[in-house]
Amino acid sequence: MAPCLRVKQPKNMEMAQAKTAGRLPESSTWPSLGASFRDPAGFVFEEEGIYKRAVTLRGQPDYDLLRSSGLYDALVERGLLVAHAEEPRRAQLPEGICKVLVPEQIRHISYCYEWSFSELKDAARLTLEVQSLALQHGMTLKDASAYNVQFRGPAPIFIDTLSFERNQARPWAAYGQFCGHFLAPLALMSYVWPEWRGLLRSSLEGVPLALASRWLPARTRFRPGLLLHLHWHARSIRKYSQARCGDVAQSGDGRGRDPKPIIVDSLGRAIAKLAPPGLRTEWLGYYDHAQHYSRRAVSFKRQQVARVLADLQPEFVCDLGGNAGEYSRLATAQGIDALCYDLDPLCVDRNYLRSRAGGDAHMLPLVMDLANPSPRLGFDLEERLGFFDRAQPPLVLALALLHHLRIAANVPLDRIARFLGRLGERLLIEFVPLADPMAQTLVGNRPDIYGDYTAANFRLAFERYFELEHWAPIPDTLRSLHLYRRRR
Repeated sequence: MAPCLRVKQPKNMEMAQAKTAGRLPESSTWPSLGASFRDPAGFVFEEEGIYKRAVTLRGQPDYDLLRSSGLYDALVERGLLVAHAEEPRRAQLPEGICKVLVPEQIRHISYCYEWSFSELKDAARLTLEVQSLALQHGMTLKDASAYNVQFRGPAPIFIDTLSFERNQARPWAAYGQFCGHFLAPLALMSYVWPEWRGLLRSSLEGVPLALASRWLPARTRFRPGLLLHLHWHARSIRKYSQARCGDVAQSGDGRGRDPKPIIVDSLGRAIAKLAPPGLRTEWLGYYDHAQHYSRRAVSFKRQQVARVLADLQPEFVCDLGGNAGEYSRLATAQGIDALCYDLDPLCVDRNYLRSRAGGDAHMLPLVMDLANPSPRLGFDLEERLGFFDRAQPPLVLALALLHHLRIAANVPLDRIARFLGRLGERLLIEFVPLADPMAQTLVGNRPDIYGDYTAANFRLAFERYFELEHWAPIPDTLRSLHLYRRRR
C-alpha cells in the first residue's frame, strides 16, 4: 500500500496575512492606500491591521445624504454594498477629516483583469443595479469603475461607499467609464476572444471604445445596445470633444427629463444579451476525459489532498493551475476559502458558474498566468497590488502544475521553487516526471533541452527553499505528491 500523507496540526500556526502595498510616506498623518488618493471625498487607510475609510469635509454632504436617504440601508440589505460602522468620534481628527468608517473587511482582493467573462458580467450587472437603486433614492454614481467591485466568494459586492453623489437631471458622468470598464471588454470577450480581458491590465482606465468598435465584428452593429453604447459612442468621441461626448450618447428624450434611468436600462439589456465565448480549449473538461489517471490514482490523490487539508486546517489555500476547481472544492467542502487560479479563462468561468449555482461561498476562481502573474500597476506602481502583495496563504496547492511551468513555460526548476517559496508557508506539489504521457505532449520535438528535469533535481531545487515533510507515490502513475514546509 502506498504511504499516506499525514500532517500534525501545528500548535501555534501563524496564518499568513495579505499585506497591502500602496502606502504613502510615513510622514503623512494618515497615509492613503492604493488608488483612494484620487478621491477628494475620502480615502482608505490601514490602522492596526484594519482597513478604514476617512470621509473628508468635501465628501460629508454626499455621505450624509447616502445615510439619510435610505440608500445605504437599501444597498446593504440587498447585499450590494459592504456594510460599515462609524467609528466613535476621536479626540482629534486630522484637518479636513469629519468621519472614520470601519467597513466590512474584504479578505481576498482581485481585479477585473483577473476575472472570467461571467465574473466581469456579474460585476457590471451589480454596478447597474447599484446605480438604479441610487437613482430611486435621489442619488447617482459619480464613477462606475470595475475597481469599485470585489468578490466575496462567487458573489460581487460594491465597496466604494463614497462613490455616490446627489442626482441632477443631466447625463450620467460615469457613463463612459462604465462602457470602457465593462461593456467594451465583455463585448470583445464574447465576440472576438476571451483573452481580451487582459487588455484591462494594460489599460487601467478601461478599454478605449474606438479600439473596441474597430475590433468587433460588423454583425454587432445590428445589436441596438452595442450600436448605441459602443459604435456610436466611439464615433461621438471622435467627432466631439470628450467633455461633450457623454451628452451626445445619452441625450435623453428632449423634454428635460433625467436621461440616466433610460441609459441604465439600455445598458442592462445590452449586458444581458452578451453570452460567454462559445469556444472550447484543451483544458476545459480536462478531468472529465483525462486518460493518464486510473480511478485508483484519482481516488488516492483526492484522499491525500483532503487529508492534508483536514490535518492543517488552513485559513485559506491558493490552488495554482486549479482548472475548474476540482481539488479546490475539497478545501471549500471543509469550510476553507480557496483562491483557484488558472490560465484558461473558460475553465475559470466554468468554476465560477458552478460555484455560484451551488452557493459555494468559499470559492473564488481567478484567471492568472503564473508565468506572468499580475504585477503592481498604476501611478507609482501602487494603485493595484501585485500577486505577491495579496496572496500569502498558509497552504499552496500545485497539482499537475510543475511540468507546465518547466516545459511549456521553460522556467528552470530553481526559479519555480523560489517563486513558490515566496508564496506560502506550506506547499503540496505534484511531481510529474518527463516520462509521464502529459509531460511528453508538452516536450514536442525538443526533449534534449529538458535533461535537468529529473526527480533528483526537483528535490534538490525545492529543498533549498523548503523542508520535505512527507511524500507519496500516486498509484498506477509515475507521479508523486510532496508536502513541503517553507524554511525559516
